[in-house]
Amino acid sequence: MDRAEEIWNRAALHDGGPAPAEGDRALAAALHLHAAAMSGGLLDAVETMSAEELDAAEAGFRWLHVPTVGELLSRVRRQVAEGVLEDQEQAARLEFSAEDAYHEAIENDAALEAAFKARLRTDPDAFSENAPSHS
Repeated sequence: MDRAEEIWNRAALHDGGPAPAEGDRALAAALHLHAAAMSGGLLDAVETMSAEELDAAEAGFRWLHVPTVGELLSRVRRQVAEGVLEDQEQAARLEFSAEDAYHEAIENDAALEAAFKARLRTDPDAFSENAPSHS
């Protein structure tokens, strides 16, 4: 297993590992949001994840140089806070537009992996050298 795979697995399975560096935290937060969005949709992820998790995901995507997802999260969160979900028609429009925008920015797991690997190449020291913990 190469370093990129170790970092990815540590972020996906162990929340960045026992001593996560900036890149580990960013990737783990982005992967957490991505998994939730792929499971139930972006709007569902925004509704079910904590404010801290969403803040971390926004920052994580921006750190990974995928600012469109960070901006999308911010916009969806703002609309939810403004009460869009109280109107079924507006809620449905938000759900579909959020899904479309998310899938345009991150088509699949490979797109997120490519963003991570690009950042690993340009900033390898932002990721911990720790091996994943085995729980």
